[in-house]
Amino acid sequence: MKHYRVSAFVFFILSLVTGCIPRSSVPELINTPATITLTPTDPFQGEAAKLKPFLGNMTGAFILRYDSNGKKTQVNLDIEIWNYGKKVKSVGGIGDIFFTPNKEDRKEIELIISIDTVAVLGQDNMNHIKIGIVHESGTTLYGLSPPTDHKVMGRGIISYHEPQSFIAQGTIRVWGMQMTSANHMITADFSQESLSKVEQAILFTLRFDD
Repeated sequence: MKHYRVSAFVFFILSLVTGCIPRSSVPELINTPATITLTPTDPFQGEAAKLKPFLGNMTGAFILRYDSNGKKTQVNLDIEIWNYGKKVKSVGGIGDIFFTPNKEDRKEIELIISIDTVAVLGQDNMNHIKIGIVHESGTTLYGLSPPTDHKVMGRGIISYHEPQSFIAQGTIRVWGMQMTSANHMITADFSQESLSKVEQAILFTLRFDD
């Protein structure tokens, strides 16, 4: 029996090397779905606490890690306005957030997002959105100022508090800010049921291009 087991083991190894075992029985890592892992971080930890007066309370940060055994698709960050659980319009975004000029594989970035609602005399209020992308080469900063016709009485952050993993396809909501014209807020998350109760929200969504 011992001799049989040794012979069977040798046959198995040789079969892997020579390809005698059908390919379907050998796991193909290339078919493993790509994943995005989101890990929340504290944007005001340590010395960064001194930046809070400049960025404000409507600020969040998280690390995105992109793992893939095959060719990666482009990842875009879209900024959308939602009313009571329905997307109303897109107001901007950033394309290819994992971009690297030397075509090396960039797996991890940190996003820092801050929103200030600024009143403009005689005009609609402006949501001044600041986005920082931190990577191994430095930091890239973006600024967008989409107008809003919404009378804001209260604001609150919608975010994840624990690490999350997603299949890298379709769209993924990663951060947001809810707004209300009333003097009360609700506790909200990214589920459709929860968003259907939110008067208005700015949602930041990952979108994957083939």
